[in-house]
Amino acid sequence: MTIKRVLLAAVIGVAITLLLIAASFAADDAGHEALSNLLFWQNWLLQALLPAPAVGSSPNPFAERMPLTFIAWFASVPLGFVLYGAAAYAVLRRLGKR
Repeated sequence: MTIKRVLLAAVIGVAITLLLIAASFAADDAGHEALSNLLFWQNWLLQALLPAPAVGSSPNPFAERMPLTFIAWFASVPLGFVLYGAAAYAVLRRLGKR
């Protein structure tokens, strides 16, 4: 019974994450950057926590963190799987006690 619940929660976590990523990209393409950040919040959070070292001269500073944001994007996808999967498991467990 609990193995089925864990597997179902994992599938729900993956599905929710992938749907929110797709919706985030669609919102960004439509010009709604704030909505895009809200839908894929774990990516926004990880990238906001990254340091941005200044590259270039002081009159023309440029914050370079492209390699780190690339890694953060890929880290945010499994983070979404885990977070939404855990939330789905909690809901399924709560519903199972009724």
